[in-house]
Amino acid sequence: MLKDISNYWTSSSGSYDKAVKAQFRSRRTVAMWTSLLSEGLGGREGQAVLDMGTGPGFFSILLSRMGHRVTAIDASQGMIETASRNFKAAGVNVKVYVGDAAHLHAEQDNTFDAVVCRDVVWTLPDPYGAYAEWYRILKPGGTLIVFDGNYLYREKQEKQTPFNMLWHALGWTLILLTEMRVRRRSDQDKELLGQLPFVQVMRPEADQEALQQAGFRIQEIRRNFASGYKMTMQHLKYGYESDRRFMILAKKV
Repeated sequence: MLKDISNYWTSSSGSYDKAVKAQFRSRRTVAMWTSLLSEGLGGREGQAVLDMGTGPGFFSILLSRMGHRVTAIDASQGMIETASRNFKAAGVNVKVYVGDAAHLHAEQDNTFDAVVCRDVVWTLPDPYGAYAEWYRILKPGGTLIVFDGNYLYREKQEKQTPFNMLWHALGWTLILLTEMRVRRRSDQDKELLGQLPFVQVMRPEADQEALQQAGFRIQEIRRNFASGYKMTMQHLKYGYESDRRFMILAKKV
């Protein structure tokens, strides 16, 4: 399944690159993510940070500019190629390679001060294995920061109201106008993604259980963390998902 998921994200890499470039054009959005990352990392510079599932490299660029030593990994060859181009254009020095979140054979035990990821865990064929692997490569006392959402599960469970349908339509229109991309998945893509383990469960409850099973100590679970989106173009485009989003801060014991 990992190969199919990786191919899906490779085919989507150009579209997501447009989304990331749009985020970089918003100073308020960049400031919000920088603040959240700095808070999660305790405001300390020079940390060894793994950006897992880097995609087009948004977090890696922010973290590098914040003064951290960043390693960026993604299972998608297309995403890695896109991220590499973005790192070069941004003038940041990031170690980057293709890798499986649940099998980081190239990384030794107790290597990183922090692992961060954004909208990655829901896409993983083996999220339990990934959390265990991230625990392994973190130093004692190291930090895990997860930004994610209960996306497709909630879509299947919730009844669409006229208001939400209008907001969806507005969001898709604004995405097309500002990012020059169409944000829709085919039925085949939805079927593939629907097989993922964390699309079929309530989150972040399932994450909490998996993290504790891996050995982590949960520090905080924050729902609807993206308050900085409000009254911005970003909120108009994606705000209908705000109540599905969450942020988890956890520590390696």
